[in-house]
Amino acid sequence: MHVGGISVAEMRVAEINSEFLGVPTIRLMEAAGASVASEIRKRVSPGARVAVLAGGGGKAGDGFVAARHLDSMGFSVTVYLVASRVRHPDAAQNFEVLKSATGVEIKPFEGGVDGFDVVIDALLGTGVKGAPRGRYAEAIEVINSSGAGLKVAIDLPSGVIPDTGEVPGVAVKADLTVTMHVPKKGLLVEPARSYVGELVVANIGIPRAAITRVGPGDVKVWFTPKPATAKKGDGGKVLVVAGSAEYVGAPWLTAIGAWSAGADLVYLLAPENVVSRRFSPEIIAHPLRGEKLVPDHIDTIRTYIHRADVVAVGPGLGTDPATFEAVHKLVEDVVAEGKHLVIDADALKALSAKNIGLSRRAVMTPHLGEASKLLGRPLENSRESRVGAAKEIARKYDAVVLLKGFIDVVAEPDGGFRVREGIGSSDMSAGGTGDILTGVVAEILARSGNPFGAARAASFIMAVAGVLSYYERGRSTPMNLVEYIPLIIKDPVSTASKALQYLRT
Repeated sequence: MHVGGISVAEMRVAEINSEFLGVPTIRLMEAAGASVASEIRKRVSPGARVAVLAGGGGKAGDGFVAARHLDSMGFSVTVYLVASRVRHPDAAQNFEVLKSATGVEIKPFEGGVDGFDVVIDALLGTGVKGAPRGRYAEAIEVINSSGAGLKVAIDLPSGVIPDTGEVPGVAVKADLTVTMHVPKKGLLVEPARSYVGELVVANIGIPRAAITRVGPGDVKVWFTPKPATAKKGDGGKVLVVAGSAEYVGAPWLTAIGAWSAGADLVYLLAPENVVSRRFSPEIIAHPLRGEKLVPDHIDTIRTYIHRADVVAVGPGLGTDPATFEAVHKLVEDVVAEGKHLVIDADALKALSAKNIGLSRRAVMTPHLGEASKLLGRPLENSRESRVGAAKEIARKYDAVVLLKGFIDVVAEPDGGFRVREGIGSSDMSAGGTGDILTGVVAEILARSGNPFGAARAASFIMAVAGVLSYYERGRSTPMNLVEYIPLIIKDPVSTASKALQYLRT
């Protein structure tokens, strides 16, 4: 699932989803610290002297748990607190236990840890960026210069950048690194690899569903909030190219979906009658001459591509050959510009007629029928078939695929995938819900720049919105969904918990 290691963001998703599934982070911390102690016990006999140099974050909490376990095994343990206070709530709780229920000696760090057999690095975790400074840099130098026979790093050596493997300043030179769940990506490459020493992966009990299913962690991590100093446009600029004389509502639903998810600016380029027959004051609509999208419109569309972060194309376009030709040109232009795409509905049919590589810039959102066209064969509506089809489309088109249905499957070109199951409403089969989804994916992609993360987050948001709108409004209609989407984005955990309560009653 995480070939080549896991990113910090993906690890955070797993932790949040784990908590949502009933396994809180303090339980994961307990397992992590116990694993560190166990690995030390395999290499060093009880009675040895152990120093733990701890910061104030979650990694310090792992160190406090390890100290408690080592104390119970018969080691002589001293904790040196480098931070002025313990900030992480789980770490603070374990620090109080350490003070009241063990024989561990606790001291402020004052620059020396001589005479120890084992030194544990519990200083800086995955949330720290840049080179260590001040007391932390001093503590790292002390670890490296100590005469300890075994230097142990928890999760990663402090000073190593976990996603890239860069070492921008001083870093712990470990003999042993006990990393949690999956190796962090940076630990597997140089220069970090030279600081890791022996690498041991500890299973800390993250539920399998926390990493195979989409959940609130996907929303909290991949939907990037606007900063307090945000100006117009910083919350995302989405361009929707959609609609035809026959299908007037779909393009507006996609635009409104992007707006409801938080876009600052939503541009809608659609044939004249689409713009003249509907109006939503939040949407910046520009009419395209005629009744359908044609190649002559591409020059006009290009001016808007430059203004947008993401282009959503497809809903309601129709299947005229000239429209398909225009879609091909539009998609090629967006990819060449290095912008992101969300491709849905009739634009998917256009791509099935001409295989265009999407260079990992796009999210495709087919239902099963459209997936069948993309692969050129009928597909079964089973979980196994859906997973296989999504992965195959992702490889074929070099794009992320969100295969919609009773089980959503989100797949990436490298073979990774997630499913949305266990939460959802069959009423989401109503017309227009997929158009809203396209807009939501586009806005989250505009915020995050991550197609795989955006598709996962949008899948979960829509599933929760479907349940809440059905049980509280009687139907999962597109405009009902729009009312719930901002609430779910604001608090995905409590809204999802509420949806599960409805499903269980």
